[in-house]
This record gives sequence, C-alpha cells and structure tokens, in this order.
Amino acid sequence: MRGSLKRRYQGSWSIILDLGDERDPATGGLKRRQKWHTFHGTKKEAEDKLADLLKEVRDGTAVDPSTLTLAEWLREWLLASKKNFRANTYRRYHGIIEQYLAPSDIGKMRVQQLRPTHLEQYYAAATVSPSTLTLHHAILHPALAKAVRDRLIPHNIAIGLNRPRKPHHKSEDARLHCWTVGEARAFLEAAKARGSQPGAFYATALDSGARKGELCGVTWPNLDLDAGKLKIVQQLLTPGPEPVFGPTKTGRPRTVTLSSETIALLRAHRQQQRELRMKNRPHYQDHNLVFAKEWSDLQRKTDCLGHPLQINNLGQREYADLIAAANVRPIKFHGLRHTCATLLLQARTPVHVVSERLGHSKVAMTMEVYAHVLPDMQTEAAATLGALLHATVR
Repeated sequence: MRGSLKRRYQGSWSIILDLGDERDPATGGLKRRQKWHTFHGTKKEAEDKLADLLKEVRDGTAVDPSTLTLAEWLREWLLASKKNFRANTYRRYHGIIEQYLAPSDIGKMRVQQLRPTHLEQYYAAATVSPSTLTLHHAILHPALAKAVRDRLIPHNIAIGLNRPRKPHHKSEDARLHCWTVGEARAFLEAAKARGSQPGAFYATALDSGARKGELCGVTWPNLDLDAGKLKIVQQLLTPGPEPVFGPTKTGRPRTVTLSSETIALLRAHRQQQRELRMKNRPHYQDHNLVFAKEWSDLQRKTDCLGHPLQINNLGQREYADLIAAANVRPIKFHGLRHTCATLLLQARTPVHVVSERLGHSKVAMTMEVYAHVLPDMQTEAAATLGALLHATVR
C-alpha cells in the first residue's frame, strides 16, 4: 500500500492513497483503486497526515469522508433495523427521529463532525421528559455503534456521556400510579354509569391486569364467558380500518380467570354490542373485537362502528372524564395494571400467581416492580413461621 501528495495550490494538497487493484464487476478486469483526501496546511503537515491515513488503513480503522448527516444516518439505521423492533417501538423511534432529532442542530451536522459535547448540549437543551430523553439516547447509541461498524466514524461518541436517566424506579412508578380499593371501586361505579362497554372494559382492565394493547386486541373467541376465562394471545399494534395485531409483549399467551362480577358486565356488553351491530349492519365493520368503537368513539371521518379503540387516546378523553366523575386521584392508564397487582398482593395472593396473571416473563420482575407491597408480606410470613417453629409443645 502506497500514498502520494499532489499540490493543488498554495497551502492545499491532495492526499492520494493507492489501495491496490480490484476487479471491475462490469468488465471482469482489474482496475486501480484510490482514495483522494483534500488537506490544507504545509507540506510537512500533509506528509504527516498521509502517514496517519496509511496507518489507519493498515490497522483497519480508516473511515471514508462522508457528507451524510446524522438525520440521514438515523433514518437509514432505523429502516435497516426495522426487523429488530416491535411495530410500536419502530413507530415511536420514527416519531422521535422526525420530530426531535432530525430538525435539531445535531441532526443537521455531518456524522463525522459530531463530538460528545454536541450530544451533551442536545440533552441539556431538550424540553422533553427525562424518560422520553432516555429514548433519544436509546436511538443514538446503537445508531452510532452501527456507524462505527460501517466505518463512517472511528468510535461511538455516545459512550460515556452525561446522559439522561429515568426519573424514578419502576417500583416508584407502580406506587405512585396505583389506586386504593375505595378509589378503584369509585372509578368502576363511574365507568358502569357511563355505559355497558365502559363498565365492562375498565372492569376487565382492573380484574385482569392486562396491558392497554392487549385489552384492545381481545376477540370474542378468546373469551369464554361460561368458564369465566380470558385468553390473552395478542395485542393491537395499529388501529383503523385495517388493524394490525401482534403477539403479547413477552410473546407468550396466557389465560386469566375473571371474577363473576366482571363476567356479568361482559355478558351485558355483548348483548348491547350485538344490538348495535344488527341495527347498523351496513355500517358496522366487524373485527370480532370484544371492545370496539361505538357512536361516542367516532371522532374522525375515517372512524367506523366496529373499528378497534384508539389505543393512543385511551389515557385521555373518556378515561380522564371518568376519573373526574369518580373524584379520584388521576393516574395514568397503566396504573390500572398496577392497581390490579397491588390489590392482589395486599390480599396475600402468592407472587407467582400475580406474575402469571400480569404476563411477566419472570417472577423476579414482579417482585422488583411491586417491592413496596412485599415487605409487609415478609413480616407476616416471618411471624407465621416463628409461631410454627417456637410454639410451646403441650
């Protein structure tokens, strides 16, 4: 491997790297392969730069000059990595790139111009929540790692940064977004007063601990009202006229036994839904969903009776109105799942049973998230065991 210098004009040089011959796929013959770099400085400085470039080529650390911006690279990376993400994750990452990263100052910079300070300044100036900013880092870090593997940049500048952290632990989130028994009952009364579907929907949410997308993906064939069992096999990924469904978060189906009170609400809702469908047969688009759009849910021109519920808006509109009507503490929609788990654990339900109901991949995850509930159970367990071991023998 050789290199040479060619003077362009005073203080400007072309550095030419001779990388040997390569076969032309069109002709099959050999052609000379060269890399040209422009350098501004003295001849001695240009010679030193040439020596550095030759060493990088020999060491396998050389990168090609590129005009690719960070925004362009992030789009390319996301598309190439699409198969590695769930549909919801892909859409979330795409939205963050287009709404925040691409229009930003760092998005307009060339990838090879970026320095750690640029990312730290971006994080410091961001106006999003700490948890959302953590997702920005979750995009930048692997995208820049791939840029290193593709030899666009020599190293990943996202490593070792003063990066954002999530504001609190999952256990803290579960503690904050959780209702007491009284609050949950008041909310359910408000939901039942709103109609058969709200009553059945929120009762199922609190009873099963199912995730939002799982509730919106439940179909009637997976609900056995006679046996009182709900089989959770999928989640709604994309609502609309042609809904897209995918596997559960852990990829494993599970069966949940529902209370007789929830089953009674589901029976009443099924009857009401059948009547709605029969009265509006020409307009009802039936996807066999247990919970589907009714007249009050039609907010857009493209909405239709029978469409899946708009999962992104479940934490707004109706849910928020019901919280106000019940006069209970506002918690996010995922708090219904936290409430289910917390009330079960407080009622001394075994942790592995709660974990199975929630669909956690490991019991340890349940213990970590709901650690604030478990100490009291441990105290009671110690007292029970102590009474057994140290009881006076008569």
